[in-house]
Amino acid sequence: MVALPDYEREFPVPPYSDSADASATDDAGPALLRGLMRLLGGALIGAALGLWLLPSVVADPAMMLMKLLFSLGLFWAGLLALHNARRPDTRPVIQIDRRNAQLRILHPGRNGVPARCVVHRFDALSELSLRDGLLSARDGAGRLIVSLEVSDTRAERHLRQALSLAA
Repeated sequence: MVALPDYEREFPVPPYSDSADASATDDAGPALLRGLMRLLGGALIGAALGLWLLPSVVADPAMMLMKLLFSLGLFWAGLLALHNARRPDTRPVIQIDRRNAQLRILHPGRNGVPARCVVHRFDALSELSLRDGLLSARDGAGRLIVSLEVSDTRAERHLRQALSLAA
């Protein structure tokens, strides 16, 4: 007897095609945020080191202790910002392929490279809707496979255009 799982189809390598809608995914946001975190971390570390370049009028021990604690706090916050900028984005990427009528979910692996891709055909989905700024999709068994909040009006317009084929 053979038992087949009721799970979605999984592929070890994402099936890239020329027909994938480029407007459905936007990688500029996380890259910009990581760049800003690097800039902020460098500025905080520079401020912690630059604090000691300011001339002191009197070598007051209490003032020197406050200066030391403040510079250690700035240095620690800068290191935290730099560490946060190095962490990869672990959120899955959702692609809508209008030409092949597919919804792809790319799960990232190490170093941000997609490790797993789940492909759902539009006609196999029981629900695919974009209502009140929430994109949701359910498979044939009624399980929720995508629930994504869309807050950008431009992205919502592009998603509505991409989903017009599925309706």
